[in-house]
Amino acid sequence: MAKKSFSWTLNNLFAALLLLVGSGLTVTALTISFGSWISVEAIVTAAILGLVALIFLHPAPISALVPITILISLGIGYATYFSTTSHTWLMTSLAVIITASIIGYGLRLRQTIRQRHSRWYR
Repeated sequence: MAKKSFSWTLNNLFAALLLLVGSGLTVTALTISFGSWISVEAIVTAAILGLVALIFLHPAPISALVPITILISLGIGYATYFSTTSHTWLMTSLAVIITASIIGYGLRLRQTIRQRHSRWYR
């Protein structure tokens, strides 16, 4: 099976725009108000933007998928750590691992569906 090369389509440009806005929101939130409720909400919003960007980014190279997944997971971990009153590292670590697992499963599921869908018309 030949690998499809990455090309700039409207979907990929939209994904890049979402990643750019999410990155800017993350940097702004962490710079202005680290650890506050506002930064938690901004980081969660940036993580959601990153997740939507992953959905629109195809075919995405693994060199792009892994860092984006790590950043989304760390954002959810940040939100978990600062939104709880006990600030436990265990819950933060679990949130990061669970988020990365769910995203990885979703990406594999999307790839499997595409492979099966391409065989339907043969």
